[in-house]
Amino acid sequence: MKKLALLFFLIPAGLAAQIKFMDSWNEAISSARTNGKLIFLNAYAEWCEPCDEMEEYTFTDLEVANFFNQKFISVKLDMEDYPGVELAEEYTIGVFPSFLFINGNGEVVHRGCGAMDANQFLALAEDALSDTITLMAMEKRYDAGDRSTDFMLSYLELLEEACLDAERFAAGYLKNVELQDITKEVPWEVFAAYQWDIYSREFQYLLKNKELFEDSVGQKVVNAKLYDTYLSQYQEIFEAEELHDFGMRALLHSFKDVTFSGSDTLRLMMNLHYSEYTENWPDYADYAVELVGMTNLEDPEQLNELAWKFYLFVDNKNQLEIASTWAQQAVDQQPEPSMIDTYASLQFKLGNEKKAVELEKRALELAQELYEDTSHYEHQLRKFEGK
Repeated sequence: MKKLALLFFLIPAGLAAQIKFMDSWNEAISSARTNGKLIFLNAYAEWCEPCDEMEEYTFTDLEVANFFNQKFISVKLDMEDYPGVELAEEYTIGVFPSFLFINGNGEVVHRGCGAMDANQFLALAEDALSDTITLMAMEKRYDAGDRSTDFMLSYLELLEEACLDAERFAAGYLKNVELQDITKEVPWEVFAAYQWDIYSREFQYLLKNKELFEDSVGQKVVNAKLYDTYLSQYQEIFEAEELHDFGMRALLHSFKDVTFSGSDTLRLMMNLHYSEYTENWPDYADYAVELVGMTNLEDPEQLNELAWKFYLFVDNKNQLEIASTWAQQAVDQQPEPSMIDTYASLQFKLGNEKKAVELEKRALELAQELYEDTSHYEHQLRKFEGK
């Protein structure tokens, strides 16, 4: 007995518990039809790191393994190999890992996505066995006409958690709502939380009837919706490089006559980034000076970034002097080598070579103390000393 116990403890932890996966989709469907269990489909891709984390940690959890082996027919398929490719299209799987719970008729009962710990994964599985809170159950309630606020928001949240297009679903719902009814509780809650298209009919209606919305849901709430929607549109365009130029010009054009609390700051921020993108440095400098003055910007890293761009691309002496005050402010708050270097560089560009050398020496010494790469500071110092 002692020998058996010793051998047991020598088994690697990862082998002590494991979800038992089938690798045949047809066999899984056949088995589900025979015994009435749900299929748990682990939809993964070979390159997916979160998929590997689930394999190594969550699927080997003892409680998880026992629960899934008892309650489900588990199958794992590479969604970039056959038959995974076909299933990915059939079940709209575009995020890995995705976890689908499917009945013997091939219908998705519930689903989730992304790396989860054992407790989160067990909660997802328990929800899949529920008669009331699965995606399938929620879809039936929606089709039966349930449009209560709590239900709609819960359904949309469930779609998000499943990595499905909740915004598209919300747009479909809103399309069937009369515009004059958008201020009512349920449409407004859906619109406020899930509609981010500035060209949508609902958002355009809000722009033209802002006072109506303010009377109904409150000025602060309306203001927040306007600000967040334009910010969301801006971020989406900024991250889509292939559409960046056209998208930014269209957004700035649509935004030019819109006013709400914070609109001036947001407009300046958009113009600043667009002028940087188009390398229009005179406009960039104008927008930066106005933006810092309007917002009383104090963050040292942001001040340093702006100041460094002025050193590289701006030649207007008055604006360089303003940027130098930003750099000094950044150094006062966060005296790091890179901050001091920016301040020194601006002093040099303004013709204050002596001060520039003094500051750059300080930046170099500090970089050496911190064991940083000093090549940039050495280069700048030689430049400032005229060597």
